[in-house]
Amino acid sequence: MSVLKSVVDVNNGNSGWTKQNLMDAFETALGNLGLNAGSSVTGVPQIVMAPDGGTTIYGAELSELLQANGGDTGEINWGYEKTQKYRVTDATGNNYRIQHYVEEYLYNTTFVDTTNDEIRSDRHGFSTGDAVRYAKGQTDTAYDLGTTITKNTIYYIIKVNRDRFSLATSLTNANNGVKIDIDGYTTHTGTFECFTQEDQGTDYVNASIDVYMGDIIQFENDAGNATNLTLCQDVDSFNTNQRIVYNDSTYGYTPNSPIKGARDTAYSNTISYRTNTTNISCAAGANLTWDTETYPQSESEPLYPTSITNPSLTDIPGGDGTVKYIYCSETNANAKGVINLLPSMVTQSYSSQINNYPYWKYTVPASGGRSELKLRVHRNAYNNGTLRNITIHSIGTGWSDDEVFTIPGELVGGTATTGDIRFGVTTPETSSNAYDGIASIKVTTLGGGSNFYQKSGVGAFAILNVENDATKKYGNTFYSVYLEGIATTQWRLRFQSGNGWEFLNRKGTSSTLTTPSTEWGDFTGYMGLDRQNTTLSSNVDDYDISTSSTPTAYPMQIRTFRAQAPQDTDFAVIQFTQTINGKIEPFAAFNFHVGDGYGNNVFDLDEVFLAGITEYTLANTQGLRIKTSVPCYSSGHAAYTSATREPLDEYCQGRTAYYGYLRGGGYGYSNPHQIYDDYYNNIKEEDANLAVMYYRNSTYDKYHDMSVSSAADYYKPIKTIPISQKMIPCPYYIPDDFVLLQVATTPGLTEFRPGDTVTVSGSEIYEIIQASYQTQQEGLDGVSNNTSEGILFLARTT
Repeated sequence: MSVLKSVVDVNNGNSGWTKQNLMDAFETALGNLGLNAGSSVTGVPQIVMAPDGGTTIYGAELSELLQANGGDTGEINWGYEKTQKYRVTDATGNNYRIQHYVEEYLYNTTFVDTTNDEIRSDRHGFSTGDAVRYAKGQTDTAYDLGTTITKNTIYYIIKVNRDRFSLATSLTNANNGVKIDIDGYTTHTGTFECFTQEDQGTDYVNASIDVYMGDIIQFENDAGNATNLTLCQDVDSFNTNQRIVYNDSTYGYTPNSPIKGARDTAYSNTISYRTNTTNISCAAGANLTWDTETYPQSESEPLYPTSITNPSLTDIPGGDGTVKYIYCSETNANAKGVINLLPSMVTQSYSSQINNYPYWKYTVPASGGRSELKLRVHRNAYNNGTLRNITIHSIGTGWSDDEVFTIPGELVGGTATTGDIRFGVTTPETSSNAYDGIASIKVTTLGGGSNFYQKSGVGAFAILNVENDATKKYGNTFYSVYLEGIATTQWRLRFQSGNGWEFLNRKGTSSTLTTPSTEWGDFTGYMGLDRQNTTLSSNVDDYDISTSSTPTAYPMQIRTFRAQAPQDTDFAVIQFTQTINGKIEPFAAFNFHVGDGYGNNVFDLDEVFLAGITEYTLANTQGLRIKTSVPCYSSGHAAYTSATREPLDEYCQGRTAYYGYLRGGGYGYSNPHQIYDDYYNNIKEEDANLAVMYYRNSTYDKYHDMSVSSAADYYKPIKTIPISQKMIPCPYYIPDDFVLLQVATTPGLTEFRPGDTVTVSGSEIYEIIQASYQTQQEGLDGVSNNTSEGILFLARTT
């Protein structure tokens, strides 16, 4: 049995290597090991660039985008918030019947357009074909509209637009657009119920309600109803824990939100005002009122496309970015209906504190070799509908930088032609307020196979996507890696990990930043479970890959050692070495925890995700340390001032498989994310409280020339090494082709270098990966400076 060894030269084996050279070589080494999951996808749009080339973290700034759409400010005539009224009665089958009605204050040319035979009512909420009773219950002829529209009479709606409708004498006429000629009106003052949806037998039963963001909904629970009426969010039926309640502030992504991007990923304002003007439910004969101001619009599509969705975002209602509202009975499961909260630019009371900006969705059609692309065009609700942002919400393919297309303004909350948003090569406006600029799309490649999932165009960072078990919910793990420092200080790799990676609406691989930034991307999921409340530059795992003194002055290699069947072929040790003054010097040697072999009935990747790295490093001059850690679960924050991480807080990763071991803080204040074992040589060395190996030598183990039989001699490689003796039950054992061996050999100046071989027998030969040893020691032979002693970590080559 033997391992598969591979050597990748950084910069073709030359000194003077760069970050890009290092990342290229690391990518090749990991590709050779089959660690990059999936297959390559090219031409994936990742961000919208404004005409002047600027972006925020999440997309283009509003002032910059205005350069590309003629200065159109959208549909500015939305008016102020309006109370939309619904009458709730019991219907057959224990259902609700929901009937909408419109109240107006007076008759004048604002309300009645006799020229076009239309009724003007802001956000009237009616649809073509709705049966409505005009001036329900009224008897005074003052309520007649001319001679053609008579009080207390049923008519049928012809919807003209959001704020206008006409009337027809029959459903057939309504569907055919045959409207009634309104020949006048009598001036009337005083609010009254103008148009009321009329039940035609089975109409409006558990009806869906469309209402615009910022408006108020008032439900009038009929006195004859048997149950209380309430409102819930992100569920399909009544759930007392999902009520929309008075002064609720749970919606919206704020800086301290536990959900990364699950709501409004584009903004980070804090909601300091949110109210509902009544309590959490209403009994029969009472009203329930919901002020929708600051609540995000309804959304049925997850924020993240399927291929990169963090599975944990579906663990709680609405966590994946979908938003749903319902009205429902507290006790009757049948009585319920959907409330669709639509995007709007309604003028609202506390506009400066709104952080749920309305957006309109637009899909760029497929064309030629490029796929369709789903976009969201965000506007300022409190600034006349000016553009704020355009974000990407699908994984497109076959696109190129600067593709040419136009978003029609009238489809995204703006106006036709003047509101069109133009895309192509990034082009600033020709002069201030010319509004003739052009925005652009920038693309990336999602790697797989021989390529990283993501790799910076300037070598600044890379993302590794590891597939541990495709059949499991948390079967994939993402690792971020970047090289610390620049110029002559490039000597340390830094890792973080998580179970989801978000690159959309970031500059990502096109970023020119060489220091960690959310501009590169970010881990997704719930704070405290999937990710810590930290940046890519904090709470990282560090691995020294070269000398810290002028590291690029020396050639570098990346060596890999992979187990073969029937051992775990997912296991592979990766080692960095440099040739310094003619000697091969070892640096970081480690393996990613990969595959379905981890767990041993301890944990299941349907419940937790596997994120671990085991490093093989020096404990001291004659000791070797095997250290297992969880990148992105390390020290560096005030929260780590005690040894324990209980209960979970925002600086934990409770969903990692190893939290079950690390809940007590691992190795204390400075290293709460790791557990390690130190193995020491016990030949002529103290072994108190150390992990030691079994060794007998009848040549030297004598007293008065008496010894135990030589048949008891034992000097063998130690196999089946646990990743930690301190993890009980142990979740994984290192494959048997990777062994520890203690050594005590002459002459005393013997050195152990990576690549040196150790022959146990003619058919059992090992290569040194890592060695911890001390030369010129006094060995069992009693001769001073005649022995080199230590511990070797070896891979079997024959």
